[in-house]
Amino acid sequence: MKKYLLTTICAVTLAMSSNLWAQEKNDETMPPPPPAEQVMKHHNGDMQKKLAEKLKLTDEQKAKADKIHEEGRAKMKPLMEEAKAVREKMDKVRQENMAEFESILTDEQKSEMEKIKQDWRKKIHHQKPHHMMKGNHEMPTPQED
Repeated sequence: MKKYLLTTICAVTLAMSSNLWAQEKNDETMPPPPPAEQVMKHHNGDMQKKLAEKLKLTDEQKAKADKIHEEGRAKMKPLMEEAKAVREKMDKVRQENMAEFESILTDEQKSEMEKIKQDWRKKIHHQKPHHMMKGNHEMPTPQED
């Protein structure tokens, strides 16, 4: 019975982590992330510039490359909006699922659950996504307090 309970707690904790990530976005102590479009333009602009320099593109090639990238961004924009809508729906389902789970807890368990959530929020707040820490591909971060 103890193994079953421990397994259940671990599974719920793992499932909860994505919900906490979604809730972390609403934490007023954290600065809002830069808009995705702004980050991508900054990131892609630097990459395009470095690539153009390494390939020694002519001005004509640079102009054509810029046009290709702009057209690509235009095609991607509606897809990114769809992805955002799906993420929002998923976050809502996770929050509903968590609320339903918490409804079966005792007051003592709810108190412990709140502590677990706070620990996760602290941990997540101090971590950068792994893709932002590799090499020279670090995205700009908002000023820390």
